[in-house]
Amino acid sequence: MAEAVLIGGAVGAGLGEVLSKLTDAIIHVIKKTSQFKSILLEIQETLTRIKPFFHDIDNLIEQLDGSREEKDMFVTQLQGAEAIVRKCERVKRSYYKKYKHACKLDNLNASLLKFCQINVQLQQARDIKEALVMLKDVQQRMEDKRSSSGWQSRVPLLDGFVIGFGDRVKELKKMVLKDSVVDDCSVVVVSAGGGYGKTTLVTKLCGDPDIQEKFKSIYFATISETPNLKMVIKNLLEANHSGQQLDFVNDYDAIRKWGSFLGDNKSEKLLVLDDVWSDSIIKRFKFKLRGYTILVTSRSTFTQFETYQLKLLSDEDANSLFCHSAFSEFGLAHNDDIPNGLVDELVACCKNHPLTLSVIGGLLKGTNISSWHGMLKKLSEEKQSVLDLDNEMLLCLSRSLDVLEERSIIKQCYLDLGLFPEDQKIAATMLMDMWVHLYKHDEGGLGTINQLFELSYKNLATLLPIRKNSPVIANYCEEKVVMQHDLMRTLAIRLSSKEPKEERERLIIKSDEKDLTEVPHAINARLISISTDENNLSDKWNEVQASKVEVLVMNFLSKMHPLPRFIKYIEKLKVLIITNYGYYFSEIKNFPPPLYLSSLTSIRLDHVSISSISTSILELKNLQKLSLIMCKIGNGFSKCTDGIPKKLPSLLELDIDSCDDLVTFPLMLCNLLLLRKLCITNCHELTSLSEEFGNFPNLDVLRLASCSNLVSLPKTIRNLQKLSIIDISDCINLSELPMEFGELGSLQTIYMRGCTGLRELPSSVKGPLEVVCDYETSLLWNNIPDVKLQLEEEDKIGNFMRIVSLK
Repeated sequence: MAEAVLIGGAVGAGLGEVLSKLTDAIIHVIKKTSQFKSILLEIQETLTRIKPFFHDIDNLIEQLDGSREEKDMFVTQLQGAEAIVRKCERVKRSYYKKYKHACKLDNLNASLLKFCQINVQLQQARDIKEALVMLKDVQQRMEDKRSSSGWQSRVPLLDGFVIGFGDRVKELKKMVLKDSVVDDCSVVVVSAGGGYGKTTLVTKLCGDPDIQEKFKSIYFATISETPNLKMVIKNLLEANHSGQQLDFVNDYDAIRKWGSFLGDNKSEKLLVLDDVWSDSIIKRFKFKLRGYTILVTSRSTFTQFETYQLKLLSDEDANSLFCHSAFSEFGLAHNDDIPNGLVDELVACCKNHPLTLSVIGGLLKGTNISSWHGMLKKLSEEKQSVLDLDNEMLLCLSRSLDVLEERSIIKQCYLDLGLFPEDQKIAATMLMDMWVHLYKHDEGGLGTINQLFELSYKNLATLLPIRKNSPVIANYCEEKVVMQHDLMRTLAIRLSSKEPKEERERLIIKSDEKDLTEVPHAINARLISISTDENNLSDKWNEVQASKVEVLVMNFLSKMHPLPRFIKYIEKLKVLIITNYGYYFSEIKNFPPPLYLSSLTSIRLDHVSISSISTSILELKNLQKLSLIMCKIGNGFSKCTDGIPKKLPSLLELDIDSCDDLVTFPLMLCNLLLLRKLCITNCHELTSLSEEFGNFPNLDVLRLASCSNLVSLPKTIRNLQKLSIIDISDCINLSELPMEFGELGSLQTIYMRGCTGLRELPSSVKGPLEVVCDYETSLLWNNIPDVKLQLEEEDKIGNFMRIVSLK
């Protein structure tokens, strides 16, 4: 199969002859049929590019103990590739069969490109190569953590099927590789409307071997309509300073330090600025440096810079993309019933617009022919005169979503994604907190993750794992994020904003909108999202009556942020989500006294300082879930007095993640009698847990994963007699478990991958138990009966990253 054409870096005897036959086959098929000409030409170019490396790599395989069997297998696989190429002559002119064979060819080319981009590194000695790959991956993983809810600072991975970009990459590459004629940086702008594939194009370009050979340093930043320059540069620089925390006085200081960094780095550099709305941003990143190139994507055309105008797809490529979206392996049940003419008409309705083709194809995936005819009728009606293609495609996409029932959960979930800022990753657990209340999803996250899979399946959003192969421990949504194309977000907001403000179910408020001068006296919204930049919302909104709101989402950038005063009078408020996307921790002002938040069941605070609101939080009598993500805790809970008779008496779940100033678990959070789940993860300054930590009589799940400085567990852990799951994965400084660990009578599962500091287990530990760990840790359990071991591959790179990140 094409997916397995290339394995490892093995190259065998007779390879040159096999490659020649494969090249001859490609030339022969191109002359005989035009069906697959574009992809075959791409494969031919790839073969031409990698052929000179084969002799050197053959010698290196010998040095790296490559076996003859591996080489023979490689030749066999390439012979299989030739068979795939020659089969092009026999493929019938059916869109579905043509699409399936095009997929095989595309996978073949992808395998060859992977060989070209990765396996040629065998020219280096194995130990040097492994060290370089390790260091690069460490940098990327550290940046992954920092960007899990913010701006990206490295080239993103391509997601999904990419078609029709071969010639475009070549054309853009010529422009980017062209040397500047003056001692200055060069700027190239990729300009096109929303959903054309600008980000896909520049991402694919960054993976091109010629680009990687010229530019030893490639940086990637998403700018968006309202950029926070300090945060963008902070992420760019911290990714290249081993995670060192940086501080800027203002935007000018941030730009100055970026310039200093460029001056100190003598290699040629490529900076990609994605989704730029103003040329002033480009000008701020320009410096008089030869070998420094800025590549920009924008919906605008900036005439002062060299511009590549990205066009819509060709008819052939548009058809292939639509067929991929509609006929993938999960939606084949009715493909034989779909005539080619119907496919052609639907593609024509999409105007060869890539995002529209993907979304509408995804909506039809797995449906019967009546749904296809219904979609065609929807897209063909209401022909309107529109000002630009963006608006026309929004109308087209809007009509396509009519196939989803108006009150269906999947459509409501799609509309909810519009509550969050542009170009930001949305934590799946944040959506789970909302949907548990709104749509009665289960607290384990199964209902939520099913909806997210469905949204991703229909190309309405993209579900991404933060970490590969992460196990399901506390819930199905942990370690996952959602992203949405800005055009699909715009559509969600438009669909939510059809009615007057007073009547909307979802009221989405942005501080920079011009129509906010007219503030309604009362609103009937069930959900409100308020997004502000460094300026706060108008005071006029403080007096609004919003008594029916159940979910309030606050997104902001300011160092000090007041909550709207109307929050005090929302009697039905159940879920409060406050996220600071800014550079500094934010102080929350006007947090209502607990009396006014008596119905609140879930709070999520992200990148805020809790010192001023911790007392109020402790007194929330009906709060069931509290999440503190990247918060500044300080002495917020420790300064609370014992005058609070019952602290969080209804709390069932407490999640503390990436709070770097958490040194020990606060005493005031012990004695939570109903607590069932406690997750303390990625808190690298946490060194100890007090003896009072055992006062959770109903605790079922305890996660302490990636608390890299935690050295021990308290003896009172024996008191957690209902604990069934414990996760101590990647606690690399945990040197021993207390003898009392064996007294956990209900313990069923232990996650302990990456516990490199643990050398022995207490003699009290006994089965039956299920242990999920790496091979090295599994050796500790060899002599303990009734233990079921589930081995996971040891994450050596991840362990190395955690070690080098310690102070």
